[in-house]
Amino acid sequence: MKKTVKVDNKEPTILLASEIVYGQRVVWCKATSMQLKLSLMRPRCFFPYDKKQVLPLIVWICGGGFTEMDRNVHVPELAWFAKHGYAVASVDYSVNYRSHFPELVEDVKLAIRFLKAHGAEYNLDTTRIALMGESAGGYLSALCGVTGNNKEFDTGGYEDYSSEVQAAIPWYPAVRVTEMEVDLSRVTVPYDWKEYADVTKYVTAGASPFLILHGSGDTLVPISQGELLYDALEKAGADVDMIVIEGAEHADDAFVQPEIKQMILDFINKKCK
Repeated sequence: MKKTVKVDNKEPTILLASEIVYGQRVVWCKATSMQLKLSLMRPRCFFPYDKKQVLPLIVWICGGGFTEMDRNVHVPELAWFAKHGYAVASVDYSVNYRSHFPELVEDVKLAIRFLKAHGAEYNLDTTRIALMGESAGGYLSALCGVTGNNKEFDTGGYEDYSSEVQAAIPWYPAVRVTEMEVDLSRVTVPYDWKEYADVTKYVTAGASPFLILHGSGDTLVPISQGELLYDALEKAGADVDMIVIEGAEHADDAFVQPEIKQMILDFINKKCK
């Protein structure tokens, strides 16, 4: 059977550049270096009939207990946001066994500044950036979100650019790590676990607008951690909202359901688009 159909092109073709080097981290007795990479999803802009557009950006930070991560592991779910009007960058950060705090925070901020410096090359509107991450990545997105104009963690290059973002969306973030009781049978934690900064100590009224997501049933990073951040931001007079997903566990499937993605998108659209 031969069939002719007419299609309304509502969604772009999304492509992935998975090996963009944004920096280097000195490793192995300071004798060598490790490349820091990011993966970037954008609509194709090659053929004459492709729609050429400069897009706002979501920067994603993978979790992994501060000891492991894979920047590409969430790409299938993040493609939803790329289909809805955003470029999406997922970034590496230091997790090798010799990494110390604040190196991983410095890495994420370097990635943000790199993307701002190369915004024209990648067709990015770098005045509209949302930072989003889960678990350990939630901690990093929260800390970066409250220290956008604080130069304490700005190092490694592109310091002429600000690390500030227009929205921060941490999922089930560890916030005050020093007070967390961690079940070591469930996760490996870094030996300097107790040295990680308390995010709430950096909160000011000038923090990026926040949307915090947490499950009420989280037994790994208890909801009290997300509430600490919410309360600190609200007390400071910052722009903050929180979504509590009833009964949801840590990294639960609930966080990637269409209705939750739409809530996140609505928030980012309001703050960035």
